Amino acid sequence: MSPSLKIIFLRLFFLFNIICLLLLVCSNLSPLLNPSIYWPFALTGILFPLLFITTCLFVLSWLFIKPKKALVSLIVLLTSIPNLLSTFAFHYPPRFNEIKSAATIRVATWNVALMSYTEADTLVAIKNNAVIFKKLRESNADVLCLQEFFSAVIPGNHYNLMDSIAKTLNYPYYYFSRDDPKFDKKFYNGTIIFSRYKILDSQKVVFPGAYAGSIIRAGILVNKDTLDIITTRFQSVKFKRNEYKDLSEIKKGSTNGISGSKNIINKLRAGYSNRLIQINIVTKFISESCRPVIFTCDMNDVPVSYTYSKIKMNMSNAWTNKGFGIGKTFKYISPTLRIDHIFFNNYFSETQIKRIISGNESDHYGLISDLQLIKKNNN
Repeated sequence: MSPSLKIIFLRLFFLFNIICLLLLVCSNLSPLLNPSIYWPFALTGILFPLLFITTCLFVLSWLFIKPKKALVSLIVLLTSIPNLLSTFAFHYPPRFNEIKSAATIRVATWNVALMSYTEADTLVAIKNNAVIFKKLRESNADVLCLQEFFSAVIPGNHYNLMDSIAKTLNYPYYYFSRDDPKFDKKFYNGTIIFSRYKILDSQKVVFPGAYAGSIIRAGILVNKDTLDIITTRFQSVKFKRNEYKDLSEIKKGSTNGISGSKNIINKLRAGYSNRLIQINIVTKFISESCRPVIFTCDMNDVPVSYTYSKIKMNMSNAWTNKGFGIGKTFKYISPTLRIDHIFFNNYFSETQIKRIISGNESDHYGLISDLQLIKKNNN
């Protein structure tokens, strides 16, 4: 390479490094900034894993070219460590003992994609639901928290999946939010908690606005202790099939998806604004519990986000505690989207976690975690 070409290459390399660093700094700030106002920062939060890894490559490259130029990138990487620990789990190799200890409570959470009720082919819907039932049975969870659950509520109806799970999978207790009525209120979608432990009390708070959603709680009796199982699904961005296609085209560098990018950004901004209201409701709801709390959710947001930083509070995250890697739970857009979570407060310790890997039956992967009560409840 000629000296002039080498200079041009180094300048361009340095320019790309600076751009990456600025984006990583914005990403690091995203958990602190109101996303309805500073929405571009929120978008960089989604890119955090890619930005962090790219900056690491810049540091390694500069060490062989001009070591002094690696210093700034290294400093930014050090400031990224809190977000790194929220994004990646480092417990390798991941082991999961399918035989549950009697001393633990096994909790599963999974967005089950409306139990395929929107599927045009009834046979496909039946097949998908059979797979969901099989995976729920194999989980052997004591408590199931299912988001985007759809069921008839009329006893004896062939699509009363609520009763089917309760009877065939041995969950005698359940609490269904019934958020969105369908077909003359004979069917509902919403969030449901199934439990093999007795439910002593329950509570529901409806989210305001057009979004048909809520947060629900079931107080369950485990031996002589009462625990609060809390679950919800936050506002999604409601991408349609054509918008997923636009995102795919943008990732490929094609101009075909650019025309739809404005609509995509508007939906992201609307999602951020709606989640702000829900954040306040959820944090208040959780903080009012005086019991041991296990909180599961489809957050529809990543660990490097304002939503995650506010919701986590002083709770522990099951995946970062015992998992390995990013642990994505949403199939589309990016391989880095872990948007489903299990949190627990300091009454518990965690022993293990794994994902429920889905096929065509859901666009989400589920999570299964074993938790042990280590601190007695005084209530």
